[in-house]
Amino acid sequence: MAGFRAAHRYAKGLMEFANEANQTDVVYAEMNDVRKIIKENDDLRIFLNSPVIDAKKKEVVLNEIFKSLSKTSQTFISLVVRHGRENILSKIADQFVNLYDQANNIVTAEITSAVQLDQNTIDTIVSKAKQTLAANSQVKVENKVDASLIGGFILTIGNNQVDSSIRTKLATLKKEFSKNEYIPKF
Repeated sequence: MAGFRAAHRYAKGLMEFANEANQTDVVYAEMNDVRKIIKENDDLRIFLNSPVIDAKKKEVVLNEIFKSLSKTSQTFISLVVRHGRENILSKIADQFVNLYDQANNIVTAEITSAVQLDQNTIDTIVSKAKQTLAANSQVKVENKVDASLIGGFILTIGNNQVDSSIRTKLATLKKEFSKNEYIPKF
């Protein structure tokens, strides 16, 4: 992954700066917004990755887009642009969120289902998953929809995955039937 190490260094610097300013929680929420905005907007991503566009113009545009952010986050974004690293701003925000999550024992549970799940179902799945986690862990849930699952869900926490989707069960049945262990006697 290009820029991972640099993004990690910038995120660590932002974490230290936010800790000193006593604004870690505020910056965490804002970096979640920054990464979401950049990932959802193709034009912004192309703009930030363009080597043709002047850094000053990029800084003005980013200041306008993120004018509602705290002074700490705005200053950091300006610093990133002045250093020519605006193309990895989303990765920096990702790394900051990861560092914050690690420091605060926050685990991300990704639930992929065939349809949008209601909050009661999500809470039930998360409560079962919490039994396998450390006692003081908090769980942050990301719910994704993938209609190809047909039914059921896939729960991913870290490197662990529980797949109880209909698609997987059908694939398993198909594999079992393809063995064709039945030999007719004539």
